[in-house]
Amino acid sequence: MKKEKLFSIAGIIAPIVYFSLVAILGLLEPNYSQMTKTMSILGGVEGSRGLIFNSGISFVGILIIIFSTALHKSINKGKGSKIGPILLALGGIGLILSGVFHCNLNCTNIFVENNFVGSIHILSAFIAGMCLSIAPFFIFFRLKKDLVWKKYTHLTLAIGIASNIPGIILWITLATTRLPAVEGLIQRLGIVFVFIWIEILSLKMFKISK
Repeated sequence: MKKEKLFSIAGIIAPIVYFSLVAILGLLEPNYSQMTKTMSILGGVEGSRGLIFNSGISFVGILIIIFSTALHKSINKGKGSKIGPILLALGGIGLILSGVFHCNLNCTNIFVENNFVGSIHILSAFIAGMCLSIAPFFIFFRLKKDLVWKKYTHLTLAIGIASNIPGIILWITLATTRLPAVEGLIQRLGIVFVFIWIEILSLKMFKISK
């Protein structure tokens, strides 16, 4: 199998694994609400479910790093600014670290008595969210110069805008007045658009590699 094709599969798998982790483990956790609870809480569950979530998140980070490499080489045959792909890779690293340095039960190491692990988790999650949401803006300018990818420019710009609005709201509210009734929803909106975008571009790369 060609390397480009294999790498595109990594991008196809990443969103599927991520959404499966959040959906399935969220259903299995008693009294867990996708609307009100942040995804990090699933990593603080004791036992195998917490281990599965944290390991899965780190795995998704690895897949995104692979995807970023493939995307860079696919657009304009690797010519152009590397900022967008680097931001995607940094987002992947942020996800890996957020899985390694995870919440404890009910995320008390973040929201109640912040400790070193909790601080690293928040920092890693911030890096992941920020880099993944900003990356589409830089990829947008590269897509405009490639006839094969040009029709994805407007989608990419829209994704950048759509993913940053809830992300900004989330981090402002976490630092000031929290919105517990919709905190989980806001967090998910900040990343769902990016993962949909990754899925679409990965499918395009897979088609090109054939």
